[in-house]
Amino acid sequence: MEIASPSRTRTGLSARFWTRYEWATLLLCAALLAVQLFVPPSLGVADNNDFPKLIGRYCLSDAGEHPLFDYVSFTYRRAPSACWDSGLLTSAVLPLDVALLSRTLLTPGRFDLRFLGTVYALMFLAAFYGFQLLIRPLRPATRLLIPLVAIFLLAGGTYAPWFNSFYFDTASYVGLLLCAVAMCRLVFNPAVSVWEYLLAAGLVVFFAMSKSQHAPLALFMLPCFWLSFRRTRFPARPLRWVVTVLIAGGVAVMFGTVPRGYTTTSSYNALFYQALPRSSHPADDLRDLSLDASLQRYVGKHAFLPDSPIQTPAQLEAFAAILSPSKLASYFLSHPRTAFRVLAYALSEGSLQRVRMEIGPRQYRLGNYERSSGHPPESQTAFLTQWSDWKAAVFGNHPRRFAAYAVVLFAALWILAWRRRDPGRPRVVLVVAILTVMTGTALLVVLFDGVDTGRHLFLFNALLDMAFCAVVALV
Repeated sequence: MEIASPSRTRTGLSARFWTRYEWATLLLCAALLAVQLFVPPSLGVADNNDFPKLIGRYCLSDAGEHPLFDYVSFTYRRAPSACWDSGLLTSAVLPLDVALLSRTLLTPGRFDLRFLGTVYALMFLAAFYGFQLLIRPLRPATRLLIPLVAIFLLAGGTYAPWFNSFYFDTASYVGLLLCAVAMCRLVFNPAVSVWEYLLAAGLVVFFAMSKSQHAPLALFMLPCFWLSFRRTRFPARPLRWVVTVLIAGGVAVMFGTVPRGYTTTSSYNALFYQALPRSSHPADDLRDLSLDASLQRYVGKHAFLPDSPIQTPAQLEAFAAILSPSKLASYFLSHPRTAFRVLAYALSEGSLQRVRMEIGPRQYRLGNYERSSGHPPESQTAFLTQWSDWKAAVFGNHPRRFAAYAVVLFAALWILAWRRRDPGRPRVVLVVAILTVMTGTALLVVLFDGVDTGRHLFLFNALLDMAFCAVVALV
């Protein structure tokens, strides 16, 4: 038997080459992030009035210097008038707590949003480095190509500007990438240590608790913590049960702690702003839902209008007693045509890739620039966005095309996984199954929050791009 030289791998390329290549791609990724987040004009994502849900508990505000949707603000100051507790639980406070340590470097009471961008960028780079370690056993062509594909799809202007923002979705996106690497390590590594197992569980809990809408997706990762694939070094059943209870408990806490006002408002918007306008018989639907026929005049209107019937706490409570998320789910199951039309509209919004918000007669884009940059309101960067721009050009406002793209993409993924003839096929199939179910669930979530569907499909688009990376790897 020929023994390979320790300085040269079985691929014919030296270990030194691969070390240098990994460092080069990691530094390339870091440089691209740095250019977007820190080199003037720095990129971010404008507030749509969601920022106070996170920074209100820290009494931070930009003093209204930047209008909603139009421009990014990087400078925030502590102001007693900005103190507000939204009541929403989120793990997004953890990166922000780390970023707030920077206040010792600045004027007291002042915070630069780019410190939070630094934290998220480091988390993204950690996921990218873990991804590089994960693909080491693959063929040379794959090891060369896949990191560049991942950078091109996931580190450009479609996603990176979100690091300079206070949206919960940013924690979900970075948490999802870290979870993807951790789950693949649990599935494919020849041995799994207890510490690696616990780290993976912690990352899943972080992701699950980043935003309540995304919490259910964490449950689909649980098989990775149970299936040992006959490996002798894999955590025992007692620890598996502990981790399962921990993750499921985190998901339950996220659902159980959402303030009733938020749940009711989301259900109202899903029904009156999205579903009933697309129903053939809205009056009959209102009757079936035990809602007063006089509410028909609100069909097509969202809950944030001045004449909304759920403006006061008493109105919110009265409406919550009639329409719950479970009742809304039953409505969609019993009215599949309406549900299909709502999903078609959501796909139309999501097909534009870069977030668009349609509220009433106006369509908004969330701007990426400061006002001082000289760009028009709602301007979005074109830095490394060619992939998203191409998809928007082909699928934009064409929900059937976009749906067909998703179906073909996952069909290819399943065919490639199933055609494998090596012992690792069951593991690949497991990962593909988890990715498929997570993507489908990320789409269905928009049925329960009728406003801002384009932004709520942010993670859906990220999952599609991750699936495309997987297809390239399997090819």
